[in-house]
Amino acid sequence: MSAEPSADGALALIEELRVDAKLGKGKHFAASDRKLLWHRLCGIPVILANLFVGIVLLNLQGQASSPATTVSAPAVTASVPTLVASAPMAKNDSAATGSLRAFLSSDALALLSVVLAFSAASLSGVQTFFNFYKSFEGHRAIGNRYTHLSRQCKALQQKHRDLSFDPKSLWEHYEKLIAEYNQINIDGEAFPTSASDLKKARNGPVLSRYQPPAGTPQ
Repeated sequence: MSAEPSADGALALIEELRVDAKLGKGKHFAASDRKLLWHRLCGIPVILANLFVGIVLLNLQGQASSPATTVSAPAVTASVPTLVASAPMAKNDSAATGSLRAFLSSDALALLSVVLAFSAASLSGVQTFFNFYKSFEGHRAIGNRYTHLSRQCKALQQKHRDLSFDPKSLWEHYEKLIAEYNQINIDGEAFPTSASDLKKARNGPVLSRYQPPAGTPQ
């Protein structure tokens, strides 16, 4: 009497593929978070630096375009009472405005503007070279594909417990899943991960072994 065909080998490989897919998902999601962090660390200072330099340039342009005003002697004499009367009220405003203009016209501020402009250009160059946001999107896309594959493996495990596939059918499903897994690995070569990403994926709680419901036959 021949022994009944066993599906243990196919089930073990499907479980291993599910765990590997979860590892791939964890690695690429960790890498995407890292790339997004670098994108923000380089992008936000560039925006603030360009804003500051723009304000300084507008102030300098306004000072250069304002012509010197010449006032005739009779006009000065006629306006003296009015100026004297309004001087106590405008004293604080004129002092604050003068301090602000002096600060905006100082050489130190001009030097600071040059440094900020150079820093912004350097950070923009780093962003362009490494293209952090594109890498973020690529890692997310690869991670989502690994997630889909892992859920397919889990669905096949659950379906087998309900419908009891024959070993040949299970192997056919596995071959389709492993072909999809290999294609994801090939596409993921354009978005490499680091050792720290793998460490985070291994330490994640998502790698617990699948446990069937109580009372379910093994």
